[in-house]
Amino acid sequence: MQYLDDEQHYIDLYDLLTIKECLRTTDSALESFHSKVKAKSKDYERQKRIYEMVIDVELYFIKGEEYKRKKETIREWMEEAGRKQNFYDKAIAPDVSCLTCGARLYSDFKMLMHDDNKPMRVLFFFSCKTCKKNRAFYDNGEERISEPPRCPKCNGILGQKDEVKKNTKIITLTKKCPSCGFTETSIEDFEKSDKEFEEGQRKDKELLEKYRSKFCLSDEEGQKYIVSSENLKRASEFIKEAERKQADPVYQKVKKLNKLNVVELEKLLSKTLENQKYIKLSFDKPEIGQYVIIPFTVQEADSTRKEYDTTGKLKKLLKKTLEDTNWRLMTEGVSYRLGYVYGRLKGYEREDDLANLMRIKPSKDEPVIISEKGPIY
Repeated sequence: MQYLDDEQHYIDLYDLLTIKECLRTTDSALESFHSKVKAKSKDYERQKRIYEMVIDVELYFIKGEEYKRKKETIREWMEEAGRKQNFYDKAIAPDVSCLTCGARLYSDFKMLMHDDNKPMRVLFFFSCKTCKKNRAFYDNGEERISEPPRCPKCNGILGQKDEVKKNTKIITLTKKCPSCGFTETSIEDFEKSDKEFEEGQRKDKELLEKYRSKFCLSDEEGQKYIVSSENLKRASEFIKEAERKQADPVYQKVKKLNKLNVVELEKLLSKTLENQKYIKLSFDKPEIGQYVIIPFTVQEADSTRKEYDTTGKLKKLLKKTLEDTNWRLMTEGVSYRLGYVYGRLKGYEREDDLANLMRIKPSKDEPVIISEKGPIY
């Protein structure tokens, strides 16, 4: 038995499923249209064009999504079929003897037994040419014992008789109970089954020839869909994010912040600090990464202030001055040595970082700094 086919078989199968899904969608939409719009209505043609446009849009996404899944699905199908084929081909028939004459039996047929609840097994069928007795064994040596059919009336064992209609593939199976006379007859018409199978194959081939180019995207068309769908997804996410921020009062506050560059920052601080007798503001070489960190120094011009008063007052002054801007004093605060007061300032550019900054409630004395791992007080 063959379980693994060439790749084209699976391509045809996948394309056929795509075609049938597109046809079902089209038929369902047109059926809905005809149930709602009367053929003789004045705007019938206009309504029909609208429906057709809606159908085309829906089909566009169906075809595109089917293309996205196509290669992976076919790969999975072929891997599963290859696994079955390999197991079937490598299965070795156990040694079996006839229970009547003791002759060694040879298998003339085997089949793969596979379902979700049990592991794969291969069933071998043996027949004794002398005694005409049959046996069946799995590849692991376990014999398969078939229970005889029981009478539904008296539970007796039913006798079975097969009759093949001459020059046909029609089999009549008769089951009769010798105890109560119950009889059951069934007919297997393999000629009809074969014709139905061949007719189905013919129709499937016609569908592929007629609709493959219409409903199954080429690689070029499929790649264009993937790019456009990703762009559409990103645009949708951008709109949702923009709507979320628009509804968030914190982001609205962020929009009102005075976002200063370094020149504007220096100008603002120089004027404010000089008014409080902190002079000669100087910025050192910045550290530029996710944030901009600038070391600074000022000189204490009020000789009456003590070191503690100098640093404490400067921290409060910086906190107040920078409160409505995108800059903050870093967590280590400021230090004092021989009239120099120094520290570091941190600048925020990203809107999300500024929003996080606004959500943190600072303490009374210390500004809050947001680090990459969270808030630092």
